[in-house]
Amino acid sequence: MKDMAAKNLLDVRDLAIHYRTGAGPVRAVDGIDFTIAPGEALGLVGESGCGKTTAAKAMLKLLPPNGDIPRGQMDFNGRDLVPLQGEDMRRVRWKEIAWISQAAMNALDPVYRVGDQILEAMQAHIKIDKAEGWARAEELFRAVGIDPSRLRAYPHEMSGGMKQRAVIAMAMALQPQLLIADEPTTALDVVTQAQILSRLARLRRERGMALLFITHDISVVVQTCDRVAVMYGGKIMETGPVRQVFGAPFHPYTMGLTNAFPTLEGAQRELISIPGTPPNLLRPPPGCRFAERCPFATDRCRAEEPAQHAVGPGRLAACHYPDKVEEFRQTAATNQAWAEVGRRLNEEVVVATRTQRKQSAEVLSIEKLVKHFPLPGSFFGKSVSAVRAVDGIDLTLQEGEILGIAGESGSGKTTTGEMLVRLQEPTAGRIVSEGDDIAHLKGTALKAFRRRAQMVFQDPYQTLNPRFTIQDIVGEPLKIHGLAKGGARRARVVQALERAGLKPADTYMERFPHELSGGQRQRVAIARAIVLEPRFIVADEPVSMLDVSIRAGVLNLMRHFRDEMGISFVYVSHDLPTIRYVADRTAIMYLGEIVEVGPTEKVISERKHPYTRLLLDASPEPDPSVEKPPLESAGEIPSAIDVPNGCRFHNRCPLATPVCGWEGRDVIAALAEWDLTAKPRDALGTPERDGLTVRLPAPKGAAAARAQLADVLATRPASLAETAQITEDAGALVVHFPHYSSPKRRRVGAGHEVACVLYPE
Repeated sequence: MKDMAAKNLLDVRDLAIHYRTGAGPVRAVDGIDFTIAPGEALGLVGESGCGKTTAAKAMLKLLPPNGDIPRGQMDFNGRDLVPLQGEDMRRVRWKEIAWISQAAMNALDPVYRVGDQILEAMQAHIKIDKAEGWARAEELFRAVGIDPSRLRAYPHEMSGGMKQRAVIAMAMALQPQLLIADEPTTALDVVTQAQILSRLARLRRERGMALLFITHDISVVVQTCDRVAVMYGGKIMETGPVRQVFGAPFHPYTMGLTNAFPTLEGAQRELISIPGTPPNLLRPPPGCRFAERCPFATDRCRAEEPAQHAVGPGRLAACHYPDKVEEFRQTAATNQAWAEVGRRLNEEVVVATRTQRKQSAEVLSIEKLVKHFPLPGSFFGKSVSAVRAVDGIDLTLQEGEILGIAGESGSGKTTTGEMLVRLQEPTAGRIVSEGDDIAHLKGTALKAFRRRAQMVFQDPYQTLNPRFTIQDIVGEPLKIHGLAKGGARRARVVQALERAGLKPADTYMERFPHELSGGQRQRVAIARAIVLEPRFIVADEPVSMLDVSIRAGVLNLMRHFRDEMGISFVYVSHDLPTIRYVADRTAIMYLGEIVEVGPTEKVISERKHPYTRLLLDASPEPDPSVEKPPLESAGEIPSAIDVPNGCRFHNRCPLATPVCGWEGRDVIAALAEWDLTAKPRDALGTPERDGLTVRLPAPKGAAAARAQLADVLATRPASLAETAQITEDAGALVVHFPHYSSPKRRRVGAGHEVACVLYPE
């Protein structure tokens, strides 16, 4: 045992963490064991409230004042961290164990430049002067793929992906042996997430760091980690090599998680949600923590806590019945098993059937829809620039259809959704609903329209009035529109709640939002949306903030309401596996434009537009049998204030042609990437952009400048150099490019259109 511990960088034994409250101790972590070897990546997965983050914070002694460690040990590099306090712990923190938090914006001080914050972290632990520290910070920024000049930027001047990479650079500043990453990509879109994870994996390998990766996202763990520990109710249910655990799980909870997670390749199978919620850790149940929600629980499970059983090489599972695993796996893959649990817990499990949708009437027709947000600053009272959030899109929504809108953050998805329900006033264009142009409705006409258009938001807690009961929240639309009073209103509220899977409704009517789980709150938001029986609902990332165990239930509800009530949905998301699961048609949106639209299966299987291919390549795959290549260099979505020439995706497209719209800023971007590799660029001075043209000083003469520019452009698609027209002017090179319009959509199949020059008009 001693020899085994010596091989591990971190050895956690019987760790318990309690939070003191007036009602008694909350046993957030209640006796867990796990190890991490040097250079190994361990994933810690489970639902919200299972104790993942608490366990990680204990390792850095970042628990709140009411947090205690009543027992256990955390042996790190031969030293127990539990008794360390004050200065002793400070020497370990950041220098030996570093932390990457979930919200990068909260981890960076908004009033300090990013470089100064990295320098401060170094100087707090080691002796280093400013020049040497700054040089090391520049090296770290290059390692994470950021131009070192951005060290002088403030956090608000950086994109979400840049901020998260800056936090990673800060965490690696002192070359720690262990990196703890707490949901580091939760708030990011799939492309940025893929780039962050790829960089993190490469840097971990190069620097020999161990990684503790905390998340509820199975797909991220499968693609990032070597081993996984599945946590539930303050206990570890199962541990082992990540692809074995999710490929052939032994614990029923792990089986439930894998069956609830949509995969890109397996979107045709029915998703299964896990009914119920994690146990109250103020008074945890006596037996297995998962027994209440388990389809296979016996009286023994409810009375006797299971021990960790060895179920294979390096694999442990806390289940009384490991010998019945084959039977459990087959049964857990059916909705019937979990529906029985739902009946036991008075919670309906919605099973949505996949039906063939017939051609029907249009609910919405969107024509040349535009939304520009003017920026502060004007010239004689007129705005000189604007954020072009939505820039002339055409779409239709059919009766009883789910239309998916996919794209990265900043592509205009949410703005489009908000205009469809008139939470945003369009700048131009038409939104035709049942013959009426609702784009500029006001007063009573707008109020009447809102009876047939509703919205479900990303964060239900932010959109439910905390002072209203659930009955008041769901009944409010009926009151506003004067549709029902007294007993009639209550009856319709009960009907909406039960349709949304909250049965019996009477148990929820008098509760407040804070008394419900995240999944229950989202169901309340859906009940409020359907109580008016609208013609269509815009659902903006409705499952992105929910645990994997309850996502399936919400997605199945959407399909159920489409089939049973004929409600149309616009489902906004960057998550293509969930879009493939629920959507009949999908529109791919990029920088304010629709670049591909068509039947979902055709869009995803044929992936005609290069941007669609990028989104699919970036989507993490929870299937352990699928290994995706790392996506390190995909760039970031450009600013909607100064949109690119021609096709807006051309500067990130590996297939860009000479007519796609290359311009001067693409030369500047190529020079910036060249500088990231620390290669010399002494023959080319600082570039100066003027519209589509860029001027490059030539301090060593035009011939040397041309040769060096050719080397730089050779790192980009060949069409950039083909398009560039280079002239000489007063000791400088001037690179000219022609203007191109954004490509129009071209028909490539039945109902399938792509805005790309690779296809004939």
